[in-house]
Amino acid sequence: MATEDFTILGAGLVGSLLAVVLRQKGYTVAVYERYQDIRSIPALGRSINLVLTSRGLRSVALLGEKLLQDMLSFGIPTLGRILHQTDGSQQFQAYGRDDSEHNYSISRFELNKFLLRKAAEAGAVLHFQHEVKNLDLDAMTLTVNVGGVSKTVKTGRIIGCDGGGSAARYAMQRAGATTFEEIPLSHGYKEVIFPKAPFGGPCMSMKGLHIWPRGHHMLMGLANLDGSFTGTLYCPNQGEDSFKELSTPDKVTSFFKTHYSDAIDLAGGEDSLAKQVIGNPTGFLGTVRCSKWNYKGRCLLLGDASHAIVPFFGQGCNSGFEDVRVFAQHLDKYVTHINSDSQVEACFEAFNLFQRPNANAIADMALDNFVEMCSRVGDPQFLLKKQVEQLLENRFPHKYRSRYAMTCYGGFGNVTYHAAITLGRVQHELLSQIVANLQRAQDVDLKQAEALIDAKLVPVQKQLKVDLLTVSHEVHEQKRSSL
Repeated sequence: MATEDFTILGAGLVGSLLAVVLRQKGYTVAVYERYQDIRSIPALGRSINLVLTSRGLRSVALLGEKLLQDMLSFGIPTLGRILHQTDGSQQFQAYGRDDSEHNYSISRFELNKFLLRKAAEAGAVLHFQHEVKNLDLDAMTLTVNVGGVSKTVKTGRIIGCDGGGSAARYAMQRAGATTFEEIPLSHGYKEVIFPKAPFGGPCMSMKGLHIWPRGHHMLMGLANLDGSFTGTLYCPNQGEDSFKELSTPDKVTSFFKTHYSDAIDLAGGEDSLAKQVIGNPTGFLGTVRCSKWNYKGRCLLLGDASHAIVPFFGQGCNSGFEDVRVFAQHLDKYVTHINSDSQVEACFEAFNLFQRPNANAIADMALDNFVEMCSRVGDPQFLLKKQVEQLLENRFPHKYRSRYAMTCYGGFGNVTYHAAITLGRVQHELLSQIVANLQRAQDVDLKQAEALIDAKLVPVQKQLKVDLLTVSHEVHEQKRSSL
């Protein structure tokens, strides 16, 4: 017999957070992780800095205000995008209506260590260097490789939080419970560190996400606590301007002089830059879409195991954390006795039906944002629309919020990812109509804009039963009446 109520596969961000939440609810938990305990090793060079938004932070808030504040102590507030154009100019583009709506830049590595410590303190049993070799969902057994020795153990209810290559997802496929797609992006990424400035301060403004949009490739930079930045270069894997072509120091230097000349010194000079681009591994980017996330009351997939996405909306971690919060709500609603197969199966199935459309929505938006960040953010018409949109958000906050704000600061008031993408499509058409023949954002006809919003957007909001006044940086739900 299994000794735990839940067996979590994967001790990454989602698995670690879930372990703490389940322990706080009184469930017994065991976690199996194929790699060694990262709490005992230094950071390695292939991990994009995370962006945390209020949508994801609301899951951490379940654990208490002190834990949330402890975690945010090693995050850096970012207020918007700082766009580095080809002519050397920079533009700032705010994320929200005002500075209260901001994101956090945070190290994936440090966040994972923090959550693992909290999981261990909460009483979760952590098994590291246990590679899953087989998962029998009918017998509820797990076979793992431990130091070259095979071992089979009984499991509790299995929660697969084991990433894009999930063993739990493949086990569900073998059981005929799901089908899935693993769709690679044509691009990969390499990490490039921008060290602190020579005088010891930050090398760039720390208040924003730095983006160099260059069409089919781009460079990004997120601040670290010590004043350095974690840069990420996104390029095609093959063809023109690809990582395959950046094979020698001269080619790297020529590429950066052509496209990112102002970033060369930021990266420590030509030699340091070439060494990093050539020597650092290329990270894989792709999307996982899964037809079903649960198998009876025996197995459930969360996070990247069920819906891995590309990182261009900064919602990979946030969507995984939201999975934890929504799953916890479903547990409270459906399960009074963990040994009741019917209750747990109803819980798993309801969660699957509710959350899967939202995962598909954020996957689509992340892919769309890849195009936006590479090219659209450098387009004057796109920037004009963003300026007008910010005016509309501040003037009509109860009936207009940007798709970005709904995605990052939504989650309450029925402002799901699915609602954000649905409303975003309507708003895209509205903005195109509002800015037609407009030269300056301040000249927008607000009366005409409101009439269009009332005619085309508000009816869809009512149909979706969304409350846009819940879109905020507030992580604790406030009771409000819906539309």
